[in-house]
Amino acid sequence: MRAATWFDMSRPPQGIVWLLGGEIHDERHKGSRDAYDIFGQLEANGTLFPSDVDYKWLELDRRRADTHSFADDVRRDARKLLKLTRSAGRAEGSLAGVDAWLQWGEERGGLAALYVAVSTEPITGARSGYTFPLTNERFLLVAEAVRQAAEDLVGPEVLGDELSRPPDGLGAPHSTRAFFLLFEARD
Repeated sequence: MRAATWFDMSRPPQGIVWLLGGEIHDERHKGSRDAYDIFGQLEANGTLFPSDVDYKWLELDRRRADTHSFADDVRRDARKLLKLTRSAGRAEGSLAGVDAWLQWGEERGGLAALYVAVSTEPITGARSGYTFPLTNERFLLVAEAVRQAAEDLVGPEVLGDELSRPPDGLGAPHSTRAFFLLFEARD
């Protein structure tokens, strides 16, 4: 058995190995039905390499991978960013490709305020390299992931509320930071 493969680097962010064909290699059939002859015929008639449809399937597969992994990626990143914010008081980072700025606020009556600003700029999928808008569904996933990470860090009963303006020190309001959240966590 022989296989024809091609390592294609033309579709970043990563290359892909295409299986172009698989055939039996038999010296007795050289010249007609041998694997190398069949691969040569496919190349000669222009059907050996991937077609436009194959590239569309690749694009759909990569977009699906980014979409399915978004929730897991944002939860993982939220835990890391919350730990950093807890130790430093403030942090900047990424939540599954969404730029985020976090800052702990003043404690009042046993409650600690955590201010979170997230960018509304489209993100680039880590697996596909394609651009995705920050839809309302993705925004809600980001907000819930940060809330869950805060609960894991400081205990249950973390509440969330949307803000129209960031607090001082979180950074000047910017047109690409349309959503600001306040999370209050019991210490």
